[in-house]
Amino acid sequence: MDNSLLLHLVLNVGLLFFGAAALTELRPLRHILQRRERSVANQLSMGLIFGLLSVGCTYTGLSFQGAVVNTRVITTLTAGLVGGPLAGVLAGALSGLHRYLYDPAGFTSLACALGTLCFGLLGALCCGWFARRAHRYTALIALTVGAELLQCLLILLLSKPFSASVALERAILLPKIAVNSVGIAAFLTLLDRLSRDLTIELAEQQALALLIAQKCLPYLREGMGSRAGLQKAADTVRETLPDFQVMITDTETVLAASGVEWSGAELPAPVCRALERGELYAGRFEPRRSVTVHTAIAAPLRCEQSVVGTLMLIAPMSASQMPEADRRTAESLSQFFSAMLELGELEHQVKLRQQAELRALQSQINPHFLFNALNTISALCLADPERAREMILVLARYFRQTLLINEPFVTLEQELSNVNNYLYLTEARFEDAIHVTWELPDDLQALRLPPLILQPIVENAIRHGFVAVDDRRAHIAIRQDATRAYVRVSDQGRGFPPEVLQKLRDPNDPSYSGLFNVCKRLRSIYGGLCEIDIQSSPQGSTVAFSVPLVPPRSREEEV
Repeated sequence: MDNSLLLHLVLNVGLLFFGAAALTELRPLRHILQRRERSVANQLSMGLIFGLLSVGCTYTGLSFQGAVVNTRVITTLTAGLVGGPLAGVLAGALSGLHRYLYDPAGFTSLACALGTLCFGLLGALCCGWFARRAHRYTALIALTVGAELLQCLLILLLSKPFSASVALERAILLPKIAVNSVGIAAFLTLLDRLSRDLTIELAEQQALALLIAQKCLPYLREGMGSRAGLQKAADTVRETLPDFQVMITDTETVLAASGVEWSGAELPAPVCRALERGELYAGRFEPRRSVTVHTAIAAPLRCEQSVVGTLMLIAPMSASQMPEADRRTAESLSQFFSAMLELGELEHQVKLRQQAELRALQSQINPHFLFNALNTISALCLADPERAREMILVLARYFRQTLLINEPFVTLEQELSNVNNYLYLTEARFEDAIHVTWELPDDLQALRLPPLILQPIVENAIRHGFVAVDDRRAHIAIRQDATRAYVRVSDQGRGFPPEVLQKLRDPNDPSYSGLFNVCKRLRSIYGGLCEIDIQSSPQGSTVAFSVPLVPPRSREEEV
C-alpha cells in the first residue's frame, strides 16, 4: 500500500469535513439539512449541495497513474442516503459530468464519471433500506465497499489499456476502501451531530420562549388595547433576556418599550419591514443617544391571521453577529404572544356576548313589565294614592337595579332584592292571588350569580304556574354546600308544552327570550360546571340548576 496515497486520501477526507462544516454554518443550508420532511425542492437543494462537495473532492484529489484518486464516493453516496432519491441522482449526475469534463482525455475519465453517477444511484436506491437499519455503520461500510468494487469493475471494463487499469486498481483499491469506509461513517456522524445540535438548540429556545410566554400570559390577555399590560409584558421579556432591549408596537405606533428610548413619530425601520413583509426581519437599529451599532429582530404579531403589531428584540451587535438562536427566540415568542393575544380577544368577545345577552334580557323585561306596573299604579292612584306612591318608588328602585347592573356577577342577596321588588309590584296587580314560599340559606353573600338569572324563572312561575287566575303559587328553594349552590323554582301550573320543553333542553336552540335566555346564559358562562334540570307535568313545573359558589374568574379579575 502506497503510504503517500493513503496520506493524501486522509487529507482529502479532512478537507471534505472542513468544507462541510463551513457550509453548515450558513443559515439557509442549516435549515435545509435540518428538515426531516424531504420535499422535491428540499431534495434538489440537498443534491446540489452534495454535488458541489463532490466536485470539490475532484479538485482536491491526487493525480495518480493517469487517474484522479479522491473521496467522491462519500458525498455522492451520502446525498442519496440522507437527502433522498432525487438528491442522490442529482449529486451523482452533477459530479459525474464534472469528472468527465475535468479531464476528458484521461483514460479513466468515462469510467470514473459513470462510477460517480452509480454512487448517487446506489444511495438513492438504498435510502429507504438504510433508514431502517439498526446497525448503520456496518451498512455504510458495506455500501462503500460495494461502490468502490463497482468503480473498480467499470475502470477494468472501460479503461484502456487494460494492463494500466489493473496496475491502477492494485495500487488504489485497498487505500480507497479503507479511507472512504471510515470517512463516510465519520461524515454521517458529523451530519447526525449537526442535526441533533440544531434540534437541542431549537428545543432550548422553544422552552425559553414558552417560559417567557407563561410569565406574560396575564398581561397579554388584556389585548393590544392595554398599554399597561403590554408594558409589563415587555419588562418581563427584558428581565428574562437581559441582553436585549424590548419593544412592542401595533401597526402605527410604539405601545411599550423596555430598556430603550424611542421618541420618533414613525415606527422603527425593522418594524416597518416586518409589517410590510408579514415575516421576521432583522436589521440595523439606531436607538436614541447611542453610538453603538444595534441590530433589531422584529417579528410580526398576528390575530386571526392578520398582522396587528410586532415584537422587537434589540441587541448591541451587528446583524452578521446575531446568532440564529436569537432569531428563533424572537420568532417563537411572537408566535406564543400572537396565540395569547388571540385568546384574549376571544375571551373579550365571549364577555361582550354575555353582556349583550344580559342587555337583551333587560330590554325584553323592561317594556313588558313597565307596561303592567304602570297600569297597576294608574288604577291605584285614585283608590289608594299612598300605595301607588310606594309602588312608584319600588318600580324606580327595580329599574335602577336592572339598568345599572354592569358587574358579571352579583351576590345572592342582590339578586333576591331584585326578585322581591318584582314580586311586590306583581302582587299589587294580582292583589292576594300570589303565594310564594321560600327556603333560603343563612349566608346570602357566599353565592354569586350572573345578574337577572332568578327573576325570569320566578316570573315564568308566577305567569304560567297558576292553579286558578286568583291562585298563583311558587316555591323558591336555595341551598348550599361547601362548594356549590342548588336553586329550585317550582310552580303548580299545567306544565310546559312538549315543544317548549324540548327547546329549553336543547343548548343549540336559537330561541332568545325568558327562560331560553337564562338557560343559554348559564351554559355560556359556566359550561360543564352548570347543571340544568327542567321537569314538567300537568301538576306543575320545576326549573332547577346547580352552579359553583365561586363563579368562573372574569377577565378583569385574572389580570
